[in-house]
Amino acid sequence: MPSVSGLASKFSKRLEDSLNKHVSEFFNNDSSSHDSPYPYQQPIHQQNAPAPYRHNPGPYFFPQRRPPGSPAPVRHPSSDPRKVEVAHVEELGVVKSSTTRVERDLGFQGRLGDHVLITYGDTMFRDENWSDNFIGMTCNSVAIATPNPISVYDPLLDDRGFPKHLLEPSKEYGETHHSLGITNVVELEDGRGLLYFLLNYREHVESDIQGAGVAEVYVDVDQHSGQPVPRATRLCRWWWDGKTEPWYGDCCSVRFNGFVYALGHKNENPWVYVARVPEREAFNLEAYEYWNGTGWQRERLIGALGEKESIMWQTGQGQIFWSEYHGCLCFVYCDAWWTDQVLIRTAKCPEGPWTEAQTLYKAIRHRSDGCIYAATPHPYFDPSGKTLVITYTNMPAVVEAIKVTFV
Repeated sequence: MPSVSGLASKFSKRLEDSLNKHVSEFFNNDSSSHDSPYPYQQPIHQQNAPAPYRHNPGPYFFPQRRPPGSPAPVRHPSSDPRKVEVAHVEELGVVKSSTTRVERDLGFQGRLGDHVLITYGDTMFRDENWSDNFIGMTCNSVAIATPNPISVYDPLLDDRGFPKHLLEPSKEYGETHHSLGITNVVELEDGRGLLYFLLNYREHVESDIQGAGVAEVYVDVDQHSGQPVPRATRLCRWWWDGKTEPWYGDCCSVRFNGFVYALGHKNENPWVYVARVPEREAFNLEAYEYWNGTGWQRERLIGALGEKESIMWQTGQGQIFWSEYHGCLCFVYCDAWWTDQVLIRTAKCPEGPWTEAQTLYKAIRHRSDGCIYAATPHPYFDPSGKTLVITYTNMPAVVEAIKVTFV
């Protein structure tokens, strides 16, 4: 019987192979036809065929409850958090854009002002027939959330009507065969957005993480249409070396009680590590602290790391949020064993200790050799926390949504 780490590696390779097929086409400008993976025979996808391209004027607002630029409320975790119990799960459907034709993965969420930005990974453009013919892609993109959990609004489009990069590889750095992986935007006290990224070298298709860094995000207003347009600026090529240090932010990041916490995996390592920084100094590398297993230290964690310095094990990407209903932090994610489960853990602070995982939902794969990954909570739909919308990616690149009602 294969080991757990062996199974994780096996499914991770399948996922990487699927996504890197499109990356290879992108770098080689290959427009050849491929067999379409559609239609899938699972309930969520059957009931929600891709919508035709249509313009949606937007913009969409999720108004702040406090004046812009004011400090975030201090959270006081309950001494006895409410137990996580699921009463009902509703399958909402496939998340689609109302302004463009794409298939993509991930879909992290982050508020910035009165908008919620949804950040994606590899974004494949689709023709009018939604065929699998390669006509272009970006390595990341951004949309704006709408009141409908399965509809997003893409504001950043090129002349053909397809998404532009939110964060683009830099020719000045010689990044001709690179991509940038991004996670969620974190709103800071001064209204700026913080975004962590991974620089990935892909000349030979397989991923080679060079390092992790940060970017500043803001929402501009188009002078002609009046529409909100997210923008991002890299502040570095990278800050943390991809070979010797954790990839801070590649798992997720969260603003909590005056700090920003960035969770990251590490090269060839099953553990998750965390760094933090006072939110007023989030763009200052020297202000970061690193969890060593017993406390915070200014010295960076470099070289061989293991369980001692970590906060979790064998977790994939996800996102942490504060739950008013449960009175604690919640981490929604998928595990690194590709078990097709949407999972949740709770804690009183980002460095833990975190509870054992509980299953919220068991998804159905679109392909027998596929997987479910990157479960992401969207708590802005119900601030009370009694219900929670969650999205996840069903390999190869279909984002699906569910709504969980808690007991």
